[in-house]
Amino acid sequence: MLKLYNSTLNTIRQFPFLRKYPAVKELMKYSLVGNLSNILDLGLYIYLTRAFFFWREHYLTANIFTMLIASIVRFIFHKHWTFRDNGKNIHWQYFKFILVMILGSIINELVLFITVEHIGCHDIIGKIIGLAIGTLIVYSLTKKWVFNKEELNNKINN
Repeated sequence: MLKLYNSTLNTIRQFPFLRKYPAVKELMKYSLVGNLSNILDLGLYIYLTRAFFFWREHYLTANIFTMLIASIVRFIFHKHWTFRDNGKNIHWQYFKFILVMILGSIINELVLFITVEHIGCHDIIGKIIGLAIGTLIVYSLTKKWVFNKEELNNKINN
């Protein structure tokens, strides 16, 4: 299995398109980490709200809890793999990341609440819609504000 994984990664790394446009590679890594953490978030949410009566009754609280767990995983992978940030100021970055995640959580909570309570969607559908909308906003803020990638790219190009 590990050989297949490494072989697949080596094949992908050799794509001329990715070598020419590293921003696309970064976006693909961000998407992979984001999607895996969203799957973790959604899986935990489904487990908690379906296996435990308390969490079923308090689905908005379950949503916050599962998003917090997924955000820790997301930060670690984005810092070390997606953006390859070796900055020493990890506490300040994590604080900014948490602020971004809070904004993402608020967006997710609002979308979940509106879709369930006002539109009448199933809560899992509302959760997926909230994750999609929140992810777009969180990506921009994570890249530009948390890890200062726009600033670093400008310094390199000048």
